[in-house]
Amino acid sequence: MEKWIHPKTKTGDAVVGESFLRRQKINDLFWSHIDKSSDVLFVAPRRVGKTSIMKDLIATAPENFYCVYRDVEGATTKNLFYKRLFEMLIERLSKAKKNIKLFTSWISRYDIKKVGTDGIEIGRNPKDFQKEVNELLEEVAKEGLTIIFFIDEFVEVILNLRNSKKIDDAISILHELREIRHNDVFKNIIFVFAGSIGLHNIVKEIGRPKLINDIESFRIGPLTEAEANQLINQLTHGATIQYNEEICNYLFQKIEYFLPYFIQLMIAEIDLISYQQEKTEINQLTVDKAFNNIIRNTSNFDDWILRLKDYLRDNFNFINHVLKCCVFKEKVTIQEIYNISAVYKKEDICKDLMDSLVRDGYLREENGNYQFLSPFIKAYWQSKNPLFKC
Repeated sequence: MEKWIHPKTKTGDAVVGESFLRRQKINDLFWSHIDKSSDVLFVAPRRVGKTSIMKDLIATAPENFYCVYRDVEGATTKNLFYKRLFEMLIERLSKAKKNIKLFTSWISRYDIKKVGTDGIEIGRNPKDFQKEVNELLEEVAKEGLTIIFFIDEFVEVILNLRNSKKIDDAISILHELREIRHNDVFKNIIFVFAGSIGLHNIVKEIGRPKLINDIESFRIGPLTEAEANQLINQLTHGATIQYNEEICNYLFQKIEYFLPYFIQLMIAEIDLISYQQEKTEINQLTVDKAFNNIIRNTSNFDDWILRLKDYLRDNFNFINHVLKCCVFKEKVTIQEIYNISAVYKKEDICKDLMDSLVRDGYLREENGNYQFLSPFIKAYWQSKNPLFKC
């Protein structure tokens, strides 16, 4: 057999390079928001590729924008969150050649020993990182620089503080960031937020929805069928296994919901099956086998339920009941859902919770009927609850 050439799939961390499909309309629309100095919140279903899109936006940013990305999920305190912003500023300005004088002053002030891909080493750590961030932003503003903070998993910071009963700190961060956004001195400081669950619901839960109502919602949906075809062609360019129109159409019927992650999973699994069987031609049976193999490997989808448990806490049992009903019934009506909510005493927040499941990519709603968006996620919930009856 000739040397096997595998596809360029990647199903772990953020996808870049040949494994990433640039959706130019998304990029163009994003920069139109930034041109208006708008702060942005990515609103998108899970696994749509928000992190990959953010990193691509940074890589293709116009020269006059200083962009920096950080996943802040691990910031479990207010001070740690501001430490992340502090490090982002240091990291970005270290690369701004025309502002070397400003960065040099920071080296002296904080005894910065190293700035690299593996982190920042600071000799003199400030006690109050929020204060330092504000002072550094004022210095940056005087230089006339436009800095865009791409803050990934920001909602996790608010969630961490809520779960550890530090709601006052969560509200404080939201207040302070809003003040920065509304301060004319910082008009060239732009924040772009993203997360794996809806920020609006968490902020609403802690009673402060107005603290983010000035941020532009930037919606990112699943791939179109044309984009899904383009991604398959890109992933399999030069690979041993090739996809004709008939196989692509069958694969699309199988997965229904065109998230890049689902397509990458299928292409990788189809390749593995074919490689093990030493068959260079695929058919519908190959696609079926790949789908079933992916479902059996529940680690592909465990995060979908873990996020809900962490995010919804006291509301999880009600939501899980609804999702289990959506497994065993073709559609679940809003009236049926309200009946379930009465059992759990969740009638007053029932619709908000259902809207969240739609927004985060679990369910679709049509004419008051709810059903799973993805056969993958539906099959996953079924595997976890094989004996449930709605």
